Order: sequence, then C-alpha cells, then structure tokens
Amino acid sequence: MSERETREEVCPDCLAGEHDKDARIITAHKDPESGNYYTSVTWHTNSCPAWTVDQILMEEGIRKSKEKTAWMKVALPAALERLKAAAVAVEPDESAAPFVAALLAVVEQQASDVGVFVTPERLTEILDEHFPPRGETPEA
Repeated sequence: MSERETREEVCPDCLAGEHDKDARIITAHKDPESGNYYTSVTWHTNSCPAWTVDQILMEEGIRKSKEKTAWMKVALPAALERLKAAAVAVEPDESAAPFVAALLAVVEQQASDVGVFVTPERLTEILDEHFPPRGETPEA
C-alpha cells in the first residue's frame, strides 16, 4: 500500500501555520489530474473566521442529524404499520405475493434495528427465502 500524499495549506484568513497553530482541519481530496487521493492540513488560530464558520457548520450538521434520527424513530414504525395495512388491504394476487412478502421482510428487518443497515448477507437470506434458487447454488 502506498503512502498518501499530505499537503499543507495556509488559511487565507488567519495565515496560521505550524508555528502559531491553535487548531487544524484535515480533509481528504481527490486530485482531478491524477485521480489520486490526498489529505490537506490547514492550521487556524482560535479567532480565525474560517475556523469559526467550520465549527458552526459542523454543529449545525450534528443538530440536523439528531433531529432527523428522532423523527425517524417515530416515523419508521408508523410507516411500517401503514405498509402492513396496505399489503393486507389489496386483493390477493398470487404472482405479487412473494414480492410483497419480501418487501415486508426487508422493511421489518431494517425497522427491528435502526442503528444498523440490513446487511447484504441478511438481504440475500430474505430474498432466497421468498425467491428460492432453482438448480445450482452460487459458490461462496
């Protein structure tokens, strides 16, 4: 594995560097010419406007994420119940039944633990249950 390139950048607002640093921001970028990734290190003083803006944006992102998570914890169970009610309310259709059952199983699996995503392995198990393979089984 090759070492990643690190580039030092001087903040245009506070002109902080290694010698008078208070804080640093490390970001990853993709070089448009080479396609290689590199890290960028920018130093800031505590009174730097760019640093202040970065902190405000980060805190705002955290706040929005927490609000969205709180909303999801209420909305997902309600949406799952609406999905179940809709599945029961439609006329039985033999050809659509496995699709409806698989969709319900995937959504129920995800709703059972909203802290993690349904893994590809679990998704495969659900699909195999509702759409069993015919003939040979794929090699692991």
